[in-house]
Amino acid sequence: MRKFSAISLALCLFSAAAFAQWMPQNDSEQARKQGADRINAAKVAFFTQQLDLSVAEAEKFWPVYNEYNKNVEEARAGIRDAMGVMNNSQKSSDEVKAALKKYVDSQKKEAQLTEQYIDKLMKIMPVEKVAKVFTAEDMFRMQLLYQFRQGGPGAPGGNGPAPGTPGGNDNKAPWQRNRQQQQ
Repeated sequence: MRKFSAISLALCLFSAAAFAQWMPQNDSEQARKQGADRINAAKVAFFTQQLDLSVAEAEKFWPVYNEYNKNVEEARAGIRDAMGVMNNSQKSSDEVKAALKKYVDSQKKEAQLTEQYIDKLMKIMPVEKVAKVFTAEDMFRMQLLYQFRQGGPGAPGGNGPAPGTPGGNDNKAPWQRNRQQQQ
């Protein structure tokens, strides 16, 4: 158990460092890849902490989750493509109709993938942890959006460590603190 705690602590510290670096200032493909890698590393640390994964669970969870994420991203690409056509006033009615169908089909595909992967994840870990996967995704996405709006830690206009990471203002993002105060 100490080994797992040490791994979790190391991942949390790594996520703080990743957030501190944030996204590179230049727009090269390599810089974008490095930024995406940093975000992914922070996501791994965040999920490991939020889901309280054991070493055995983590070894089984990440390959399944990464496969799910890849497949869902493909479905979301179909949604984005369809939205691009639907928002283009220069497209014909037939093109918009086809885009609407692609939009609905991609939405259905994403829902089906989620259902399939929930079943796969429930074979790996308890249902409570499976449910936390989706709340952790939402929380991580909100943190990224918050940091992006703030200029990102370490970036010009940034405001220090990311909320929810070690050193981040009481380990809570503003929306989390506000929610607690309202309750």
